[in-house]
Amino acid sequence: MILRAAALALAATLLTAPTATAAPLIVDQTDVTGDVNIFDGGGTKPTTGQRRSIDLARFTAAAHGKDVRFTFHLARIVAGRTFDQIVEVQFLREGPDGFELDVLANPQHKTGTAYVDQTACLVDVRTSRRTGTVRVDVPERCIPEGGGVLRVSTYTQEKNGSGPGFSEDTMRVKGRVSL
Repeated sequence: MILRAAALALAATLLTAPTATAAPLIVDQTDVTGDVNIFDGGGTKPTTGQRRSIDLARFTAAAHGKDVRFTFHLARIVAGRTFDQIVEVQFLREGPDGFELDVLANPQHKTGTAYVDQTACLVDVRTSRRTGTVRVDVPERCIPEGGGVLRVSTYTQEKNGSGPGFSEDTMRVKGRVSL
C-alpha cells in the first residue's frame, strides 16, 4: 500500500512538473484560409487543387538554439512532376543601415537557401506531409540584426522555375520584428 502511494505521488509530480521550456516565439500568426491567388500559369497542370495546396494557415518564427526556425503550416505538401511548391520569408529594413534577408525553400525536395544581401547560406529544411508542416532553420550568421518588416509567401511555380507562376498566398507579419 505504501509503495503504491509512493508511486502515485511520483507520477503526480512528474505529470505536473514543468517540461523543458520551448524557445519563446518571435512570431506566431495565422493566415486566412482559402485566400490563395490562382494564376493562369499557361496550361492545365498543376490542377486547381494542387495550386491551392500552398494555402498558408499559420506561420511561426522562434529561436532554435543559435538558429532561427521558420515554420509554415500549409494545406498540404504535394508531389508534382510539372511544378514546385515554395515557401519564402522576406525580412527587410530600408535605409542606410538597412538589410535584406530572403529565405527560399522547396518542401518537396527539402532544399533551401537564405540570401543575406549578397551572401548565400544553406538552410536545413524538414517537412511533415502528414501535417503539411515545413520547418526551415536559418543559421545565426545569416540573420540580420535589428528590426524590420517580415513578409511570408507560399507559391507554386513551374518545375525548377522562378517566382509564382501558378498560385500564391502571402502574409505580412504585423508590426516590426527582430529576429
